[in-house]
Amino acid sequence: MVACDYSKSNYGMSYSSSEELASVKLFRCYSDALLTFASLCCVLFMVMGILGNLTTIIALARCRKVRNATAIFIINLHISDVIFGSLVLPMTAITFWKKQWTHGWIMCGVYAYWKFTLNAVSIFTVLAITINRYIIVCHPLWYPRIYKRRNITMKLILIWMLALVLFLPSYFGAWGRFDLEPNGGFCTMIQDENGNSPKKFFMCIAFVGPYLTIAICYARIWWVVKKTASKVRGQNPRPIRPTHLPLTHTQSETSTDGKTLISFDPASPANSTTDDDKTPPSSANTTPCDHKTFDKYFKAPFRLTRKEIRPKAPTSRDKRLFAMIAAILLSYSLTHLPLMVTRFVYKEYKSEPYANVFAHLLGYLGTCINPIVYVLMSNEYRHAYRSLFEVIINKLWKQQYAITRK
Repeated sequence: MVACDYSKSNYGMSYSSSEELASVKLFRCYSDALLTFASLCCVLFMVMGILGNLTTIIALARCRKVRNATAIFIINLHISDVIFGSLVLPMTAITFWKKQWTHGWIMCGVYAYWKFTLNAVSIFTVLAITINRYIIVCHPLWYPRIYKRRNITMKLILIWMLALVLFLPSYFGAWGRFDLEPNGGFCTMIQDENGNSPKKFFMCIAFVGPYLTIAICYARIWWVVKKTASKVRGQNPRPIRPTHLPLTHTQSETSTDGKTLISFDPASPANSTTDDDKTPPSSANTTPCDHKTFDKYFKAPFRLTRKEIRPKAPTSRDKRLFAMIAAILLSYSLTHLPLMVTRFVYKEYKSEPYANVFAHLLGYLGTCINPIVYVLMSNEYRHAYRSLFEVIINKLWKQQYAITRK
């Protein structure tokens, strides 16, 4: 396979007008069939991603059965994917198709800035989901203090502010800059006039650091779950601190040693071991999924008792939830790591066509793969989708019936 080499004079050039950008011929050694395939894939990912992510946002927002902190972070993840599919993918598809940057000088910086920012938002959100599960399992007594509504709102604001501020110096050319990179084919982060580039620093802050944190959290979760399960199987008579908290309401009490304890109440209607399984009681006038706001998302009254009992091992629902979150992390890694690797391997003014194109396509595939993960791995989320589709079908049927009556 022949590599497509570019002269060093093309790399790192500064383009000051839209006409100069449009005059640069991109993907010179790439076959037309490969670029046409890449352009069509971008269009397909854009349509699937926007529709799938919007459907997931609406389904999770209106379904009471899955209202919890994890759902809020997942909705935030899908919001970033919708913006990516609406802003980045159309310009990418056109660039693949026309083999030149035709969107103007201003949009070159905007395109690169939002591409990096939205990727950072995604990985920060996955990190927030992982930390949420870690605290539930490993530090359950902290959970009600950390995951109040106000705190969750602040976490979401922090995720977006950190991602937005992180790449502002490069946008204004203070540390690296966003400009067209002919060997890569797109506007991206390159060296500034002094030869400085913050790419490695951003890789550590926005990717390597979060990945290491996620790996440590999941290792700790696995260890705690395994330890709890082994104690339950062994019927250890010594009371141990619970790892999961069902939430019901009663008055505060303290243990014999003066410490406030939170434990599982066998009489509680909650039979799950995580916050994700807490479903509001149903009645004749309520349904699992409705159009009410998130008023009761994070109200968490607790069953406080004198008696501390042995926690139950994670249920099958808990295990499916952990598996789903792990699948989200794995899909993100498989779709984004190849692009990072190719950027380092082919950084010396050359580009391998197939490696470059397919690494980009894998990254774009990540914008539409998460809804598929939810459908395959979560019964609760499948119920949310099904409820939404039933509402839509019923409305369409009623409209059609009204038209035929007229």
